[in-house]
Amino acid sequence: MSGAVQAPGASDWIYAHILWQKRGLRMEEFAEMPRNVQLAYIASEQLATEHPINASDRLAHVYIKVN
Repeated sequence: MSGAVQAPGASDWIYAHILWQKRGLRMEEFAEMPRNVQLAYIASEQLATEHPINASDRLAHVYIKVN
């Protein structure tokens, strides 16, 4: 599975998966959140990817190019 899903709303679930893998947030918890809270988590993760503060994220940002 490549993760390249083109269905409407699929990007939300891609971020749900990223939050689960990187931050330990269960997908069930993400699904139960109000939409504005989900968007806040997604925006926070995007910001952390672009401008990492966490030392391990900064190191990963150096070695992994994110488009």
